[in-house]
Amino acid sequence: MNHEYLEIKSYLSQLVSMFNMLIPEKASVSFLAESTGKSRQAIHQYLMNNYEPEKDFWNEGGKTYVSRNTLINILQRENNKKMVA
Repeated sequence: MNHEYLEIKSYLSQLVSMFNMLIPEKASVSFLAESTGKSRQAIHQYLMNNYEPEKDFWNEGGKTYVSRNTLINILQRENNKKMVA
């Protein structure tokens, strides 16, 4: 049983590493707009209403970026909407 636990733990560690390689640490609002089919203004308003500035999203060089967690949450939300429709 201990061997199986270590094997599962190793697989989970590999999945986390692959996940971190595939999903960027930050993404622009433009990327989110393209990915979701929403306007940049709609994404920005959604961020303002539902997320914390400077933690979940911030301005950098004249562009607005979102954190990895925020990116995943918004993409999951949009995917769930598509699955229900």
